[in-house]
Amino acid sequence: MSWLHTAWKEVNVRCLCAAWRPLWPECVLQRDFEGFEELEEAVVHEIVALGNSMGLEVDDDDDVEELVEDHSKELSTEELLELHKEENETLKRSLTSEESGEEEDKEESCIIPAKDLKDAFFCWSKLSKLAEDYHPDVGSVQKAINSNSPN
Repeated sequence: MSWLHTAWKEVNVRCLCAAWRPLWPECVLQRDFEGFEELEEAVVHEIVALGNSMGLEVDDDDDVEELVEDHSKELSTEELLELHKEENETLKRSLTSEESGEEEDKEESCIIPAKDLKDAFFCWSKLSKLAEDYHPDVGSVQKAINSNSPN
């Protein structure tokens, strides 16, 4: 009898839980160490307080526990593929919007300021006058000037 008593003293809670879990899972505690529940409650309260301070709609501890429970589940292959597909579509949309933004920038950069246009027309008139004065074929020069004239 003394050896049975001595052996029973050596059996710890972890060993008992491991033995009973396959036989009767409902009777085995999910957490077999002390103090965890209080710590978990404090952390959940802190999460609720932080969420509220950031303006999130966190009503109570149940919201946090539900969120943790939802995120603790493993995703199936189909769910992972769907998530990957959604991320790719989001990336494509963002790239498309960036490209259209670049095109708008290019269009905006194609607008020539009035001062630069005035300078270009001034240079054209000087070049036209120079060609009329020094080119031997006056008819060709007049034809070229008239076809390229901004008037």
